[in-house]
Amino acid sequence: MIAEFVAVLAGVAVIVLLSEVIIKNSIELAKHYGISGTFIGLTVLSIGTSIPEIMTAIIGSIDILRYPEQINTLSSLIIGANTGSSIFQQNVIIPIVALLGAVVIVKKNLFATMGALIGATTLAWVFATDSKITRLEGLILFLAYGFYLIYLKKNKISESLPVRNHLSKKMVLWSLMLLAASFLIMSLVTNEVLKASVIIIETLTISASFFGVILLGIASALPELTTALIAVKKQHRDITSGILIGSSITNPLIGLGLGALISSYTVPSVIIIYDLPLKIATAALIYFFFWKKHDLNKREAVILIILFVVYLFLRNMFFPADILN
Repeated sequence: MIAEFVAVLAGVAVIVLLSEVIIKNSIELAKHYGISGTFIGLTVLSIGTSIPEIMTAIIGSIDILRYPEQINTLSSLIIGANTGSSIFQQNVIIPIVALLGAVVIVKKNLFATMGALIGATTLAWVFATDSKITRLEGLILFLAYGFYLIYLKKNKISESLPVRNHLSKKMVLWSLMLLAASFLIMSLVTNEVLKASVIIIETLTISASFFGVILLGIASALPELTTALIAVKKQHRDITSGILIGSSITNPLIGLGLGALISSYTVPSVIIIYDLPLKIATAALIYFFFWKKHDLNKREAVILIILFVVYLFLRNMFFPADILN
């Protein structure tokens, strides 16, 4: 069992490091082709920082096809990690960065950011209420992200910057090769992490979704935290808010969407009646905080962090096992 814990922790560390490589190269390519900071945060970086969740969903779904008898455990791990990562971002990472005075959303972009976050999570929740997410529903979730990009374009959230063309053709090719290699290695590592996680869950007889929320979910959110802090240091506040909110839009639409499209998922009742409703309620609270003014104050940041601690405590107390309705 110690070997499995080491494998999970080492695998997560590799995934985070590879995410940094993906993020760095994605930023350079975006700048090369002249994409605005807000749009980079909401799309390129939100996808880049959500790579751990996306790869967990894709590789986990392939494993479901290979080992259909493990669909309940793998589904709970995948959905738990995906949802837990978003809740951790909303209730911990956003407040931490807000305490540094670096999370700002102007009112004209509030619906396109927090409104989209609430909408994406609500759509995933509606699909999950019958204790499964089908391939068709996965396709709808994935396509919804495409419609979201169109919305951003039409509302000029994606307003272009001057094309820099600062990369040579060899540098562009090298960046693309690094991205491809990083994705390949990450897929192999993610597969081993999932295998080790299943062994740990079976040995300890703990809730697979709770393991996904606590370990995989929080670890998967580390790229968002590190990238947001880097953006804070460089005083790119538009990128910071785009990353933190955009990744919570990307997680259910691309992560769960692609995964469910591959294999479909079973959804434990705790996700339906507790995790996703809490994520929606917290997002609505953050929306209200930003609606009052364009940033979060210290008191509001502390409230969000306290809510996260209470969330974990109550989840472990009242939902110790994954049960399908």
